[in-house]
Amino acid sequence: MAAAALLSAETKERGLRVRVPLWAATDEPLTADRLTARVDGKPVEILELRNPSEDLMILLVLDMVSDLNEIELARKAMLSAIQEIPPNVYIGVLRAQEGLRVLVDPTTDREAVAEAIQTFPISGTPGLLETVETAARLADAILAKANVRLAVFYVTDSNIYRYREDFSNPVINYSDSQDLSRRFPEGLVRNRISKLNAALSGALAPLFVVHLEYETDRLNEAYQNGLMQLTSTTGGNSSFCRSNAEIGPAIEATFKSILSHYSLDLLVDAKKGDNITVTLESPNNNLSYRNRFHIGK
Repeated sequence: MAAAALLSAETKERGLRVRVPLWAATDEPLTADRLTARVDGKPVEILELRNPSEDLMILLVLDMVSDLNEIELARKAMLSAIQEIPPNVYIGVLRAQEGLRVLVDPTTDREAVAEAIQTFPISGTPGLLETVETAARLADAILAKANVRLAVFYVTDSNIYRYREDFSNPVINYSDSQDLSRRFPEGLVRNRISKLNAALSGALAPLFVVHLEYETDRLNEAYQNGLMQLTSTTGGNSSFCRSNAEIGPAIEATFKSILSHYSLDLLVDAKKGDNITVTLESPNNNLSYRNRFHIGK
């Protein structure tokens, strides 16, 4: 799951193709000739720039197991959003519980997507932490073959206490006031997030998360901060709903953000294990983009 996965025949001898998701601050269309790119301070070649009107694939991952009212609001918001999506947007629907499962292969058939969302089974335990790396690998495999923009979008109500794995980091030695498990109960959560973040640093598709219910306890806050870190690493973003009224707007805004992103391919002189920093500039336009990548295997 790395930039090396996007090596193409015409660039194989010259370098690696790295894909950068980016957004423009103005409505004026962004073009490759109005864009300069550097990697670690050195100018690099722009191979291709896909704009928001071009083909897009969304891997919509459903991870909802708890509050039926919140889930119904999320269903309605997703069903409403997909009806407004342009016809050249392919949507695949997946389920995160009990391992990543494809419910509908990427398609422009809105009825098939709607049926998958409406009939999504609400059961099991949260699966985001267990499936997000697999989802990123799937996205990269698609990007290696398809000339499309692509994003992974999780809609989740995952609570850290509902996972099958126990992340509560129970106190090991109650008689020892210096026991680190007592001082840092969120240690197991942070460790898992750190490992996932390292894995996703080589992924090329941006990750988006809408969490249906913000939690304020210490362990869930560490978990939610971790989800923010994962989405930021991949160039995506996350939203956490503090009330039911925020669910619909959060899902709608995330779809709009995914639809509006550009996808930029750069030719990079890098090798396995490298960490690179990308800098992009365009006259009279503020750009928002992912700037750090790890070149994996």
